[in-house]
Amino acid sequence: MEGLMKIGPVGKHDAKSTTLVSWDEGLSHNGILTQIFLSHGVGGIMSIQFQSVIDGKFVLSDCHGPCLGNMFDVQIELTYPHEYITGISGEYYKYEGSNPHIRSLKFTTNTSEYGPFGTSVSGYEKFSFKLGRSPQFGGFHGTYDASGLQLIGFYLRPKTVQPKIAKSNAEELESKIVLG
Repeated sequence: MEGLMKIGPVGKHDAKSTTLVSWDEGLSHNGILTQIFLSHGVGGIMSIQFQSVIDGKFVLSDCHGPCLGNMFDVQIELTYPHEYITGISGEYYKYEGSNPHIRSLKFTTNTSEYGPFGTSVSGYEKFSFKLGRSPQFGGFHGTYDASGLQLIGFYLRPKTVQPKIAKSNAEELESKIVLG
């Protein structure tokens, strides 16, 4: 994915899982999300799905996780086009042998916080990614199995505008460079 930095994923892979599925929502929506759909239960985050704008049309991604009928119980509606993801945090179960899935997720935007959704316990491993104040979010990626979301990560779109340096600052900087 040219121009994007892949961050993560975080979580713990269940070594006993035989149904592991990888997913990637990077360049497919250019980071322009309008909605995030989650389902969660006692075991943590079951599934995640996104709606984005592509060529001026609203497009729904595939469901990432077990999607059994109409089981989404969280719908985050972002104020398009002004609201964008600036952070994601959550928890996952880090110990072997007992359903090591993503347990909770929280999304931060330039205007609001959504969550945490899922379950939270003191023994869970916490994670937090902050993307900055500008729209640098480039999409999500991860894995899931038959019992829920296992790993989650995101793409960061680095800024491409070079900072302006006043001529007086550039001259001052040059005068401070010492060779040898």
